[in-house]
Amino acid sequence: MKIITLSLVVLAGVVAAPASAGELAGPGRFCGYSPIIDLLEGEEVTTLQSGIHGGSFRWDGAFGSLEVNGIGWASRPKGRIVSEQTDVRPVRFAQRRTDGRYQIAIWNGRHGAAYFTSPNRFTRQQIEAIERVRLFEEGETPEGCNLRTVFSWE
Repeated sequence: MKIITLSLVVLAGVVAAPASAGELAGPGRFCGYSPIIDLLEGEEVTTLQSGIHGGSFRWDGAFGSLEVNGIGWASRPKGRIVSEQTDVRPVRFAQRRTDGRYQIAIWNGRHGAAYFTSPNRFTRQQIEAIERVRLFEEGETPEGCNLRTVFSWE
């Protein structure tokens, strides 16, 4: 019993430990967990938290600021699809209000998803920025990532 309790305490520490915050500035390809964003000049990502299957960050640019929660092992997001998946673009779901904030989800049709949140309704510029985001999932290694978040057990 003592071994099981100790294992659970150690595992809880690994899962709950947030990543160190860092700022990554464009231009460059940012690969979070699971969003891929080709950051433009003046755009910046600030990492917030991470875990085994995902992480969150703030994405700032000329469009404003968005909080992003990326998941590398996700199921289909809730809601109505407003933009179908193509060879280069994931499915985009309709803007919805949840927990007092506005949210737009994208999904690669498998396990990669990202949720974008904002305190206000999304602007046309923010939706256009979201349309630039691509997704990868656990087990995949996207190419050209010169800015990235990396999972670490430390």
